[in-house]
Amino acid sequence: MASHPVPAPVALLGGGKLAEAIIQGLLRSGHARPSDLRVTVRRPERGEELRSRYGVHVLTDNAQAVRGAAVVLLAVRQAQMRELMALISPALEAGQAVVSLSADVRLAQLEAALPLSVSVLRAMPHTPVRVGAGVTPLTPGTRVTEAARRATESLFAATGRPLWVSEEALTVCTGVSGTGPAYVFRFVEALAQAAMAHGMDAAEAAELARGTLIGAAKLLAEPDASTPRLIAEVATPGGITEAGLKTLEAQGLSRVVGEAVSVAIQRTRERADASAAAYVTPK
Repeated sequence: MASHPVPAPVALLGGGKLAEAIIQGLLRSGHARPSDLRVTVRRPERGEELRSRYGVHVLTDNAQAVRGAAVVLLAVRQAQMRELMALISPALEAGQAVVSLSADVRLAQLEAALPLSVSVLRAMPHTPVRVGAGVTPLTPGTRVTEAARRATESLFAATGRPLWVSEEALTVCTGVSGTGPAYVFRFVEALAQAAMAHGMDAAEAAELARGTLIGAAKLLAEPDASTPRLIAEVATPGGITEAGLKTLEAQGLSRVVGEAVSVAIQRTRERADASAAAYVTPK
């Protein structure tokens, strides 16, 4: 639960999957009402989907959406970010918090494109915010006020747990928490596929694999839980689980996971570098 009320209204510029997950998480928390949320879309049919599902305000005018908003979330792709910031800058008001959800645009570019009077931050939420279980890394710009910091923290506390980090650490977070849910889901698929390979019905295998993950996650969420202790509780010396774990490591589990995270981090840096170069105005 959020330690402070979610500031309202909240403007989400962009109505994609991540924006929808945030909407769901905020409404699920009980700390925000549909009337507190403004969402902008390009396609009218997408706007109608969001309006009918959640009762939120849907607009196509980004400048109109940011007027009077306590927090503005920039939830568009990197290719659209520069145009969006140029469009909303004249409409932004002193004291507003503007939070970019893009992994590709750094604080320097954001602050250069937005008014000096607003607080600029970056956030890297992931899809578990939808169920109030997100871990959202946050990093502040150079002119963030304490009020903007509290407002942003409260918003993401309503969807899980905010985590303040440096901008460089935010890049690492992209390769861990940003992409991590997909890796976990793929592992669950692999478990189910293994069960099916040994004759289990597909529906039963899927239910078994999902249930295994959910149960393990609940154990991990307990106070003072640690992965070494939890592993030891399952893997007795010389037992079946220990044999399976040894096979995973022999096949390179740690190496493969490390490579996946490294590739994601490197890709994030490359995209951010390209974005920064695009923001340089030729002399």
